[in-house]
Amino acid sequence: MNTPTPRAQDDACETAPGDVATSGDATPRPPKIARVLVWPLLAIVLVHTLIIGLWVAPSTAFRDAVGTDRVREYIYPWFEQNWSLFAPTPRRGEVMFEVRASVVDADTGEEEETDWVMLTDIEDALVRGNLTPPRTMKLTRRTADDLHTARRDMDSEQLELLEANFIDTPVEELRTMLLEADEGNVGAVDRYMRADATATFIANAYAQITWGDQGDVTRVQYRTSSRRVPDYDPDSDRTLADVEPGVRDYGWRPSVDIAEEELDLFTLYAETEVD
Repeated sequence: MNTPTPRAQDDACETAPGDVATSGDATPRPPKIARVLVWPLLAIVLVHTLIIGLWVAPSTAFRDAVGTDRVREYIYPWFEQNWSLFAPTPRRGEVMFEVRASVVDADTGEEEETDWVMLTDIEDALVRGNLTPPRTMKLTRRTADDLHTARRDMDSEQLELLEANFIDTPVEELRTMLLEADEGNVGAVDRYMRADATATFIANAYAQITWGDQGDVTRVQYRTSSRRVPDYDPDSDRTLADVEPGVRDYGWRPSVDIAEEELDLFTLYAETEVD
């Protein structure tokens, strides 16, 4: 029997031309499909991050060039952000958001105003006991917070303008009026106009889902309120429910067309009963 010599064994281990060399230290290349997808996905992440940055940043020329309405359409209701995410503090009070509508009865043609409905109570009922509630279930409370933040930087004349009705008159004219009252207060005015657009959308969506089968929703109105947790007193059993809320009034806004898929987001609001 012929025994291979060490030299023959070495020759047998050499890689022939055209063969693929393998080694335990070689790093496998990712699949081609992964290399193709990585750049589009990276572009999506970068664009998303840029839009979020535009939303939370102060008003700038670049943001104005992009268009606040375009940014808002992307942000709400899924990606709403604010700086409190980076410095959360326990809430020492409660904010509330209510809506009502004016509806023309389909049979009689008479127009009637509905009762006020507290949407924050509905959201509380939807998230209670739910370990993974959707972010949209905090939409009205966040909107009320945004409205209150904008109001804090406005003077008495501007606050009075917020209660005016804008039904036939385009609500965009409210911005002009607010700036005429205090032209140096652009930041607060823009914050309010963004929050007003969101609040009007919420009011319209809920009204059309809830009262649309009764007739035509011609206009909507929202209002917000807040109350602070009472100071601790060992001799008192006073709770938050005993505190009278401070109500902020806003004028009527026109009915707007809302896409069916957006209305579907508010179906749970209409189906939820609050004790």
